[in-house]
Amino acid sequence: MCKIHHTIRVQGRYIFRRRVHFRNIISKPIMVALRTADPKVARRRAALLAARFADVKLSVEMMLETNQALTGDEIEAIFRQELEAELTRNLHDAYENAPWSSSVGEAAQALAEAFRIARRPNRPRELTDTDRAQLTARGLGGEIPQIEEYLAEFCHEISELEVKGRLRAIGRMSADGLIEPARSHMLRARADAWLRTTRIFDDVVTDAPNPLHALLTGHGGEVSVTPASLMPAPVSHGKAECQFQIYVPKRFTEVIETVIAELKADGVWKGDLKQQRRIMETFAWITNDLPLGDYNHTHVAEFKAGLRKLPANFSFGTRTRGAMSRPFADVIAEMSAKASEAERNDKAMLSVKDPEPERNDKTINRDLSTMATVAKHLAGTAWKSKSPGAVIMDFGAVRIAIKDDDDLDLRPPWTTAHMRCLFGSPIYTGGGGPLKRLKCVERGETVWHDAAYFAPLIWYYTQACREEICGLEVDEIHTDGPVSYLHIKDNVTRGRDGEKGGEKRRARRRKLPIHPELIRLGFLDYAQAIRAEGHCALFPELYLQSEKRGGAHFYERAWQHMFDYIADRMEIPVNERGKGPDIHSIRALGSSFYEVDEVNPILRCDVMGHAREGTNAKHYSKRMATEGEDVVLAERLAFIQRYVPVITGDIVAHPIRLLPLEQRSRIGSSRERKQRKDSGVSRSQ
Repeated sequence: MCKIHHTIRVQGRYIFRRRVHFRNIISKPIMVALRTADPKVARRRAALLAARFADVKLSVEMMLETNQALTGDEIEAIFRQELEAELTRNLHDAYENAPWSSSVGEAAQALAEAFRIARRPNRPRELTDTDRAQLTARGLGGEIPQIEEYLAEFCHEISELEVKGRLRAIGRMSADGLIEPARSHMLRARADAWLRTTRIFDDVVTDAPNPLHALLTGHGGEVSVTPASLMPAPVSHGKAECQFQIYVPKRFTEVIETVIAELKADGVWKGDLKQQRRIMETFAWITNDLPLGDYNHTHVAEFKAGLRKLPANFSFGTRTRGAMSRPFADVIAEMSAKASEAERNDKAMLSVKDPEPERNDKTINRDLSTMATVAKHLAGTAWKSKSPGAVIMDFGAVRIAIKDDDDLDLRPPWTTAHMRCLFGSPIYTGGGGPLKRLKCVERGETVWHDAAYFAPLIWYYTQACREEICGLEVDEIHTDGPVSYLHIKDNVTRGRDGEKGGEKRRARRRKLPIHPELIRLGFLDYAQAIRAEGHCALFPELYLQSEKRGGAHFYERAWQHMFDYIADRMEIPVNERGKGPDIHSIRALGSSFYEVDEVNPILRCDVMGHAREGTNAKHYSKRMATEGEDVVLAERLAFIQRYVPVITGDIVAHPIRLLPLEQRSRIGSSRERKQRKDSGVSRSQ
């Protein structure tokens, strides 16, 4: 970054300084994939190219804006922003009570004329004979030397970086073809600002509570502009209620994709961002999708109140179909009418139906937090407050306080007995084929290997999370050291559009030793078989759909039937809200094994993927670096083996058998189908 300081001397006094910033731009080379026979190299390069494609896609979207002329509203926004910025600087210099402060008003007329001439095509740096004649005729002959000095240097200091900043503030991601037009409008604004500055020490300005507003609106009389100067008329804020530095006319939905792309590029958001996009669209829907400049603090509360009106099972749809394609008020009115009609019918039939489930406070807080991130990002451009440091769209201030009791026992944990029941099911002892793996058959009992077989075992013996295991990749199974281990980290399988993703926080990136029971039951052989098939994902059947992936797909295919199998044989605990344990509750069971005396808290955090606590654990304990990976993995394995009871000793190890990909993990229900009332024939037949 290079900084050049310009000092302007007027009547023997230095009146102010300006800075010009220049940024070196280095183009990035484009990586080209080469042919290779190595599948690992090919997959890695494919992932890199996919990530590159996402960048190119964003670049293409930016290119679509190229050469599109600035609209009238955009020109006005650029002009107003630069006008206010220049006047603000002039007021600061004038009221700074420095040796040059009194000269601000004296130099204002000459600077106004210099900027007026500099805004012409081809950016003249000197006066013509016609210019001198016109200035003399207007009584400004004595200002000509000063005007020429300013015109030669000072009026051409608007850098490309500053121009791009103005374009970015109005939502233009691409500046191609717009630099010079935008610079012209900024020069126009500076000319107007300096003409207004000639009145900076007038009583109507110095007596005003807000001198800037007085200069902008001509409080006490408009700025005197001679016809020859051709200066633009005084500009007031387009919206009197606008609380931001500039009024941006673009509606909120018009900047959703831009904000998402920028937050993703900054690393604030990762993944497919479908949830964030839906929350932003919901905000626009509830608040009537106003121009950005029309928003204020009341819309924060309006958004929160609107969320409370929507039940937990509400289907939002999209902006083109479903609920969000219609006005929010109409949808709420229709819901209220249906609720009232249902209540009247219930009273008439002397029956009471359960009310629609209310939206959870934590879900509302999640949406508010997402919008807080959006508001913080826009606070640098369209939502930048007039008052320094003030936050207009403060979504964090309306977050709901969650009582401590509500956080306790959200879902009860599984017990060891429940896990024994599951591991004693036909999935592990031998059952039928697809959709019959939880049923004992008279002959041909078979054990199949896939996510339905291995995922619950891994959850139990590693205490890892649902998505961490469902989204493992084959290359994350390491067997080349004394202790085989899983390397849990961001990967392409858990990401979207070729980008890596999956880590909830840095502490979740960890290496977990593979328990001997998993090895005995063929886990390493299974990983080798999947590698031989050429898959990247360890459980490829969980990523056949674009909508439901990983853990969600596992739930649909297998877990709901596993739950029923246990429930039919044992009592399952539920909390006060009627919720029973889920997949994540296996992790709670595993963590409970370490709730005994003499457990090393650092080892527990490292195995569970929790952030370490305390200065020593965070900053001084570096055992992986001092003793090496092999030592630490052996210690972690001994730690797990010491506290986690082995409950799979009765399971017989079987040779690896794989179903066709589409049929893997499709275990089916263990329950007999109910008999149809209309035919008297069992649906299972």
